[in-house]
Amino acid sequence: MCQAEGDVVVDCLRRLRASGCVPNIYIVTPFVVVQDRLRELLRRDGVLESWVDDPYSWVRERIGTVHTVQGREAEAVIFVLGAPEAAQRGARGWAGGRPNLLNVAVTRAKEAVYVVGNRALWKQAGVFQSLDRLL
Repeated sequence: MCQAEGDVVVDCLRRLRASGCVPNIYIVTPFVVVQDRLRELLRRDGVLESWVDDPYSWVRERIGTVHTVQGREAEAVIFVLGAPEAAQRGARGWAGGRPNLLNVAVTRAKEAVYVVGNRALWKQAGVFQSLDRLL
């Protein structure tokens, strides 16, 4: 995850909060490093303060890799792709070569899916071509 992706996630959460949405949200990514950075960012930022009962628990339970949210559902999913640099082709290829990752990520949402990432790079990564066409 780069800072720009983190900023988009924080902005999305602020907008959802301002609109009166309850925080029934999962933030999902293919990569553990992105999961960890998002958890740290949201704990530091304070966007969750007075919106959720326990921000520390919320980030542990609601931010995870695609594998950790399998079998769960939320009203909304923020899917953070990560691997935003051109040189990270291998990481995008790994994630895009597994249709199940994309399928699990987007089907966790009952109402809305938000996708955060470098679209120009990800639309060339295997199954993410389909996601690009649908967006």
